[in-house]
Amino acid sequence: MKFKAAVLGTLVLSFSAQASEHCMRAAEVKADQVRFVETQMRIAALQCRGGGHRDMIGLYNDFVRSKRPYFVEAEKPLRTFLNRAEKGNLESYVTATANRVSLNSGSVEQFCDRSRMALAMAFKMPDPAGLVSLMPVQYRQPERNCTTQSARTESR
Repeated sequence: MKFKAAVLGTLVLSFSAQASEHCMRAAEVKADQVRFVETQMRIAALQCRGGGHRDMIGLYNDFVRSKRPYFVEAEKPLRTFLNRAEKGNLESYVTATANRVSLNSGSVEQFCDRSRMALAMAFKMPDPAGLVSLMPVQYRQPERNCTTQSARTESR
């Protein structure tokens, strides 16, 4: 009986630790949002450069230059999450995100107008993560938030 309880306890702890590996810490969520905003703005700059949006490439380039410290800061927590959750490398993740945004942009009403508005707002906001709610293609957090317990389990 003690053996069964020990095995069951080990399985529960193992499952709990494994599940916690796939949650996102607050810094990782913010980093993912920053990368999502940058990726969506890049897709918009490429897709919306015609018509009344000829300035999109220039606006995007100014956005990237002005927010570069945020993009650099976001890289480490995002890489940490991707490694822990076994989701591949950053380049593959960003490519998959760009593909999803590009695919979904076609079904978003006024994608270019809304992207242009968000890009203009970016210069008024200090942190690009604050733009996530303005993105025409909705942000989807890849994993749930870590709880205090799962964050403690991960740090062991």
